[in-house]
Amino acid sequence: MMGATTSLVGMMEFISRETFEWLKNEPLIVRAASLISRVMDDIVGHEIEQKRKHVASVIECYMKDYGVSMQEAYAKFEKEVSNGWKDINKELIFRPTEAPTFVLERVLNFARVMDTLYKNEDGYTNSKGKVKNMINLLLVESIKN
Repeated sequence: MMGATTSLVGMMEFISRETFEWLKNEPLIVRAASLISRVMDDIVGHEIEQKRKHVASVIECYMKDYGVSMQEAYAKFEKEVSNGWKDINKELIFRPTEAPTFVLERVLNFARVMDTLYKNEDGYTNSKGKVKNMINLLLVESIKN
């Protein structure tokens, strides 16, 4: 919830009190974006975090609570991520909310960035690999051309 909300920092003059009230009520699109971020991070970082005796992740908790294997837990939460994207799409297509479009776009873009960072690896923690290359292609190479 916090990530999607903080993506609006610096836009105070454009965002009404009603929009902040809307955010405070944790609308579906914001919950879905937060779920995508949290779960994708836990999926890609689970094994490394367990080796470091890190705090329990959603994967570890689910495995212990339901007595399932790591692969079954991954499959369960990959489905949750997929459902999160469906919720975001539903909120954007059918617009059941009074929130301004630019606010919905910020929430969508937050989820997109998290999806990119955590797709198949922890690009946030290990940013020298895939993420560095993507930033280089986007910002450096595009300017050279």
